[in-house]
Amino acid sequence: MTTTPPAGDPRTELPVVLGQYPITQVGYQRADDTTTLAIFPVAPKQTLPYTNCKDCEHHMARALEPDSHERHRTVPLQETLTRIPGYPTKLVIFKIPASSYWWVRYYANQRIFKRTTKTEVKRDALEAAKRFYDDINIRLHNGSIDAPLDYNPAQVMTFTSVTRLLVESEEAKYKRGQLTKISFENMQLRLNKHVLPFFMETDVNMINYKMLDAFLQHLSGPDHKLSVSTISAYMGLVRKVLIHAARHSFLKHVPEFPNVGVEDKPRGWFTVPEYKTVTAKAKKLVGVAVEWRKDALTGESYFCMPGEARRADDKLVRRVHMTRDLPDLIVFMVNSYIRPTDVKNMQHGHVYVIDREYTYLRLALPPSKGHSYAITTMPWAVRVYQRLCARRAKERGSTLEIPANEYVFMPDAPSREDAMKKLQRQFEVVLEMTGLRRSNTGEIRSLYSLRHSSIMFRLLYGRAIDTLTLARNARTSPEMIDRFYAAPLQGEMNIEMLQSRRNPRPWE
Repeated sequence: MTTTPPAGDPRTELPVVLGQYPITQVGYQRADDTTTLAIFPVAPKQTLPYTNCKDCEHHMARALEPDSHERHRTVPLQETLTRIPGYPTKLVIFKIPASSYWWVRYYANQRIFKRTTKTEVKRDALEAAKRFYDDINIRLHNGSIDAPLDYNPAQVMTFTSVTRLLVESEEAKYKRGQLTKISFENMQLRLNKHVLPFFMETDVNMINYKMLDAFLQHLSGPDHKLSVSTISAYMGLVRKVLIHAARHSFLKHVPEFPNVGVEDKPRGWFTVPEYKTVTAKAKKLVGVAVEWRKDALTGESYFCMPGEARRADDKLVRRVHMTRDLPDLIVFMVNSYIRPTDVKNMQHGHVYVIDREYTYLRLALPPSKGHSYAITTMPWAVRVYQRLCARRAKERGSTLEIPANEYVFMPDAPSREDAMKKLQRQFEVVLEMTGLRRSNTGEIRSLYSLRHSSIMFRLLYGRAIDTLTLARNARTSPEMIDRFYAAPLQGEMNIEMLQSRRNPRPWE
């Protein structure tokens, strides 16, 4: 007996579009919600017979019977309908006469979702269906189901595709200020140089230990001449891509990675006499346009005072104008534990002068390296900051309070990247002219060495300094302090503390 579906029946409420014909859901849905309802195209102005039949399989079979050539080419081939083990019965894969690819279909939230898997291999189609299922449910949970997809979640995800999604995510972090420009650019550079050319269009699910080990051997080859730490950074980037794939359900689990065997190398730092030498030289050079020249005979680059070139025909590369910001920066960094990135981002609104029992600056800087603790400085940092503020007020010719969004160091630079380049170049001039470019053990020194020196001075000269407290204040971890900062420490450096004795016990 042919009847009309009752009011509220999903067969009357779920129209979708396939090609130029509307699609109407037909079939009988059981009370236990276990039967997948079939769909098929209907020509315009055509009514569908509805048989009040309790035999669901019979009803679906009738629904799948084509009555036209067009319908036949887009209707699932009944013998190909396959359910995914361990998943709801409403998730199926199938083939249609119009395509050689497998398709996936899922019914949820009174809607039908369907997409090609872009694969002719059934095993790959089953995995694609699982990813499609996860994506649809995530979007339903987040209320973004109607938002357009910029990728096909049912399609086999290649390493390149996942990398593109990761770069977009990291770019968003950069725009939010959670990632530095240098870090973002370095990631892109490494991806394009070695990572993507090796993995290319490989399905992320096919990447295993063997392939990762092959990539490690590739990086370790004599043609690349990469350090162990650089190789480790490349392997870490690959791991980051695969973790991103796993988080988005493109990958079941992250495979095991081969051991790179990274050797920790302590960063270069300054002894107290070296620190005093560097500071004094920076003060002496304020206002000087130091010449950066190239030796006409050897091609060696060097810095010199104006008019003091080795030879008259030595090429002048550029002049480096030494600013008063540099000596202030050197003292400030050694007394505040901050990173060069913090220098770039530090505004007056981040700085609070505390003058109580102890005098210090509280630096409420933007998060860096995943840490957001406020930094407590040494007293000398207060003097440097007050001197900077006084000089800035004099330059402005105003006694008004400095705007909170004005940068502390090099505020007049065209950009923060330009400000840091100028400060780094000035510091290189000082290091070269003092002969302190390298430490006694061969480590190359940079602005970062000032932070290293700040931590080392506390470890050497602080009275019973607690490593955890120091790590928190420096926005790092006790492990990093031990691996990269405290590694050069020897007992002889702090023999006074090593041979110290406790006060007599009360009962003695």
